[in-house]
Amino acid sequence: MAEAARARRPPKWFVREVFLPFAVTRLLLILVAWGGFHLVKKPFKTGKWEVGSDGMVSAIQAQLSPDVHPVLNMFSRWDGEWYLSIAQHGYRFIPGEESNVAFFPLYPSAVRILHFAFPFQSDAGWLFLGILLSNGACLLALTWLYQLVLLDYGDRVAARTVLYLCVFPTTLFLSAFHSEGLFLACVLGSFYFARQGRWFWAGLFAGLAAICRAPGVLVVIAIAFEYLQQKKFRWREIKADCLGLLLAPLATVAHLAYFKWRFDDWFVIFKVEGVKSWSRKLTPPWVTFATFFQRPHAGKGTHDSYLDLLFTLILIALTVLVACKLRLSYAVYAVTTVIFITSWGYLTSIPRFGVVIFPVMIALAFLGRNEKFHLAYLAISSAIAAYCMFTFSHWGWLG
Repeated sequence: MAEAARARRPPKWFVREVFLPFAVTRLLLILVAWGGFHLVKKPFKTGKWEVGSDGMVSAIQAQLSPDVHPVLNMFSRWDGEWYLSIAQHGYRFIPGEESNVAFFPLYPSAVRILHFAFPFQSDAGWLFLGILLSNGACLLALTWLYQLVLLDYGDRVAARTVLYLCVFPTTLFLSAFHSEGLFLACVLGSFYFARQGRWFWAGLFAGLAAICRAPGVLVVIAIAFEYLQQKKFRWREIKADCLGLLLAPLATVAHLAYFKWRFDDWFVIFKVEGVKSWSRKLTPPWVTFATFFQRPHAGKGTHDSYLDLLFTLILIALTVLVACKLRLSYAVYAVTTVIFITSWGYLTSIPRFGVVIFPVMIALAFLGRNEKFHLAYLAISSAIAAYCMFTFSHWGWLG
């Protein structure tokens, strides 16, 4: 009986190196936002929303309600409204206007499936299920991240990688009513199974990533390099097991085919991204940077700022380090993702997009072998993460 009980317990490394950093940092994020709700009474003159005392979403009248569903509200800003609309009502498209077809289906579909099992009647219930999903996926992602790093670099680097992700400046999005937490779990699941040579499961999770967020379509490229690397790039070693990787492009085609069936347009996503209020279109990265310096900028705002530029440059520098030091498939994922996220005309949202580029966290963990860097990163990144949580919870723009 004692042996059976021990077998059911989570391993010590999971509790100490994964769950504890996750739980402590999530609690601190909540405390930062909760304290901000009570200390800062921000007046609202625009149509922002919150979950009211009746559990339904409604416009904020004068200022935030600090004691009404505070945890749900602090994690449900900005894109959360779009995901909620998809989960509750499905996709809608009006030509020339902002539309929820710009957002990928996996996360809201998963929320809807949870709602079938737990049919809450209020908006608060839907948001609760989504935030629970995000945090569960984040915890799974951290577990796979630890195990991946452990394969190559030892437990100290693995633990530091998990910790650095938990205090990353935009780590809040991994727990919010957004798709980043689920996306990261899909990406890391794909790499985890690929490292084990389980190609069907690697392809399945790559396919899930492809219908979770736009950069997910790139995951299969990195996984294909992992397959070839394990085969030592010998074409004769390629077997039928590689067919599992086809699940990713098939998922992408199915996503586009649904829009063709529903709205008679294969590429409705690009039309919505290009509406005047969003103005996103595929642009070479060098044009994105050139355009950045042709526009006036402020310290913050709804378009890219100098803070976005600084973060992008640091992200590129870390990606170069990844390309020089880490496994080939990790480098391919990091490089292709950075190229992708800098190819939409604006540097806006890159701090948020960067939180799911897990090889960057490994590169930071390498630098963290230096005690001064380690302490500096923890202090600076934690402070920025707290600022981001405060800003996000008060409807401040982070991208």
